[in-house]
Amino acid sequence: MRTLIFATAIRLLTPLFLLFSVYILFRGHHHPGGGFIGGLICSLAFVFHALAHGSEHTESTYFRLSVCQYKANGKPSQLYYVWSWMQLAIRKNHRNGNHKRFHVIRLRPIYLMAFGLLLAAGSGMVGLILGKPFMTAWWLPLELPVLGSLGTPLLFDTGVFMLVLGMVLKMVFTMKKE
Repeated sequence: MRTLIFATAIRLLTPLFLLFSVYILFRGHHHPGGGFIGGLICSLAFVFHALAHGSEHTESTYFRLSVCQYKANGKPSQLYYVWSWMQLAIRKNHRNGNHKRFHVIRLRPIYLMAFGLLLAAGSGMVGLILGKPFMTAWWLPLELPVLGSLGTPLLFDTGVFMLVLGMVLKMVFTMKKE
């Protein structure tokens, strides 16, 4: 059921859900939780958006990246990465005489799962490379003011975050299409 109130509320709450999930992710390498709970909160934002606006709109809004190639004097000059919500400006400039080619890259949930698994396993390999047991924590010597010290536990949590996000999105988008 799509209502105007629900669609408007989700449009306003989605950025808050995403920001809170990133907060939980960064909080997790000092306290329990982190990657798993942050991934669930982030996927919840996309699930609500898919319920309010449809899965096709959610995929085209958040999971498509356009790669634009501008041509100056008939020669390709630079590549620009533009999110899908800016494609309207690209088409408008194309009508005004600026010749551009752009390709759409789709970020699929299976890619998120694969990248998250690679990141989580790679965080454990750092310990092996340094001659210590698998999954031994290693910290960078610098400390950032808001985030604190960065290390392999944050890398592991980020991998779990991406893995959970990809799993939930894959399930939701698959069920929504049927």
